[in-house]
Amino acid sequence: MLERLSIGEPIQDVRVTGLLDLDPLVVSRWVCGEDLRGIYQPIVLHRCILNGLDLEGRTFYEMVELVGCHIAAAHFKRAYFYANLLIEDCVFEGDFEGQGIQNDGRMVIYNTIFNNWAAFENISLRGGVDLIDVSFPGGTNLLHVLINDAQERLGREIRFRDCRFRAADVPAGLDAARLGIAPLIEGDPRGAEG
Repeated sequence: MLERLSIGEPIQDVRVTGLLDLDPLVVSRWVCGEDLRGIYQPIVLHRCILNGLDLEGRTFYEMVELVGCHIAAAHFKRAYFYANLLIEDCVFEGDFEGQGIQNDGRMVIYNTIFNNWAAFENISLRGGVDLIDVSFPGGTNLLHVLINDAQERLGREIRFRDCRFRAADVPAGLDAARLGIAPLIEGDPRGAEG
């Protein structure tokens, strides 16, 4: 599988029982005396079942695309996305470790469920961000982080549409409805209260 990813080939309909660690794909490129270590080919996974996905501490210079994947454990801590990150039609079963994510390209999360806690401390979102039809039944600190670090970008460069959060995860005073955020109904990750 890593061999196919190393040449930028998409992976489809695969089950990975262990941790998918992309470290073997990291290469060094020296530019103007600086070592730009990272992954220089697109990472495309469609309809895969992954027990674990380790992007932690990696720098991605090409697009990362996860579509229709079921991921038990997601390690995205300190991942740096120079190009686009697309997460579409995915389910994250375990905790989502997204602390310190950085993006320069566009980040799109569409029709995705985070069933356990999704952590986003210290994120740096310089590129545009779209969250569309995303549910956080396991809870998240995303809105609290954004209200503290990027409030002026909410609704402009950082956009939500039809996203569902637990009431406890929505900061007091945030105009959630205006931003495209609805509270979850207990037991139904797709429905809104009222």
